[in-house]
Amino acid sequence: MESRPHHPKLSQKTAVETMQRLEGIVASAMDGIITIDDEQRVILFNPAAERMFGLPANEALGQHISRFMPERHRPAHAAHIHRFTETGVTNRQMGSLGAISGLRADGKEFPIEASISQVEIGGERLATVILRDITERKAAEDALLESRRRMEGIVESAMDALITVDEGQQIVLFNPAAERMFGIAAKDAIGSPIERFIPERFRHGHAAHIRLFKETGVTNRRMGALGAISGLRANGEEFPVEASISQVRIGDGKLATVILRDITERKANEDSRQLLAREVDHRAKNALAVVQALVSLTRAETKEAFIVAVRGRVSALSRAHSLLAQNRWEGGDLAAVLTEETRAYQSVNQLMIGGPSVTLTPNAVQPVSLLIHELATNAVKYGALSVTEGRVDVSWRILPSLELELRWTETGGPAVQKPETRGFGSTLVTEVATRQLAGELDISWPPTGMRLIATLPRSVYRPDISTGSVSGEEVAPKSLEAGSAGRILVVEDETLIAMELCNELESRGWEIIGPAATTDEAMRLVGGSQLPDVAVLDVNLGGNPVYPFAEWLQTHGVPFLFCTGYEQLDDHHSFKNRTTIRKPVNMTLLEGELRRIRQLT
Repeated sequence: MESRPHHPKLSQKTAVETMQRLEGIVASAMDGIITIDDEQRVILFNPAAERMFGLPANEALGQHISRFMPERHRPAHAAHIHRFTETGVTNRQMGSLGAISGLRADGKEFPIEASISQVEIGGERLATVILRDITERKAAEDALLESRRRMEGIVESAMDALITVDEGQQIVLFNPAAERMFGIAAKDAIGSPIERFIPERFRHGHAAHIRLFKETGVTNRRMGALGAISGLRANGEEFPVEASISQVRIGDGKLATVILRDITERKANEDSRQLLAREVDHRAKNALAVVQALVSLTRAETKEAFIVAVRGRVSALSRAHSLLAQNRWEGGDLAAVLTEETRAYQSVNQLMIGGPSVTLTPNAVQPVSLLIHELATNAVKYGALSVTEGRVDVSWRILPSLELELRWTETGGPAVQKPETRGFGSTLVTEVATRQLAGELDISWPPTGMRLIATLPRSVYRPDISTGSVSGEEVAPKSLEAGSAGRILVVEDETLIAMELCNELESRGWEIIGPAATTDEAMRLVGGSQLPDVAVLDVNLGGNPVYPFAEWLQTHGVPFLFCTGYEQLDDHHSFKNRTTIRKPVNMTLLEGELRRIRQLT
């Protein structure tokens, strides 16, 4: 076989070209390339390394490689290099030094990413380090990390609950506020469906909201808003929350984040405001109805006397309301009530007031004011206050039975005797004390002056805070055809309104059963006797609803209507369509409705 001739010049030329290529690659490389000998001294320092470290190659060559790293890292670096030259492995991974710090000629540190390789040439072992300046990348990574930390801090410290779910509605984020709100740790919530925190009856509607939002970015309410909804705590407790939702696309998927705010306290405040507004409306209409009843029931021989009587009673109501308003409708001090109603007579020392601290309940302030007003008016007209020598002592005490005993004692006035007839004033005193206040009344007429003892139940005052010939007025004449219209039960706790209703209805031919001030009293009136043909019911009886008795009437087939100051019967939906007459009462309208509902049965 004929061998090919060897051309030394050609081989030398090829080697030179190869070397030139390699030198060109090294010189044009974007990464810094540094080669060191066994003593870790630089024998190659390419242009990229010159730019990276700010040092020309002729100054770098022969320098120890440690010159190009911060002093604190030099011992660890020497250990890396020593290990690598012996085993070909660094402390990190084969050939990789990872992200380390470099030191420029001006002393400035900067981050670099490095890898190392070695080769043996002519018995000498050389190591080459390839370096990449990652200052910008590191800055971007640091900025991203800082942004992430800030975002995590915001999420962690947010007062509102933040819950993020994937497209399968599985929870992927559950912040501390959500943990507190729902009473469950994040580790137990993540991975579970979000519907576990929604009451079961709302889950179908919630799913519809989420589907619509995923498709359109709009919920059934408005963009991104779920509004006020109900949440479900881990212990099964439902509570009101206000929610909004947003979504973001990440890769091929979408994440939705729900922001939730517990509005339990706000909802309670709103309900309280609505209740207060409703109660104020009720009280205002009730007050007008009481005034209307006063005007209707007051009798006098002259127009002037009538005006004086009405004005005095309306003023008593006004003072009672002012006292209630000052005390935020939480009641009134008994001494203050007595002082206000008798202020005109205290300057001449004719009236003495004394007793322990007692706070009347809101429902008792007005009737007690009327009671004292009528007693004072009678004393001025006919009793001890009609002469300068007269005296009135008003005292009260809490009995061992916890009842409130109120005493009115007159002395030094004209000789008195028990009146033969009862006018409106005396009737009002008796009805207020015994029916509206549910107490007992003892009136005696010794010659020295009238004496009244009213024993009132503990319900008229707050235990947590408190340790008659009268006016001679006549009530309206009765109808000569009483009972011809039928038997009617009147349930009304306001004495004056009840008296007016009974008088007016009786004058129009109705036989009156009652009036009853409580549901128990109403049951006693009808439970053991013939049922009434119809009933008129006040809704609020001293703070207790009439609805249980209304249901009893309904089951026994007795037609009835409500007579109330409330604008709507929101607290009992089954009666919201029941006939309701608003106070102050239009008697013609009331009677017309009574006759109509009676004919329907």
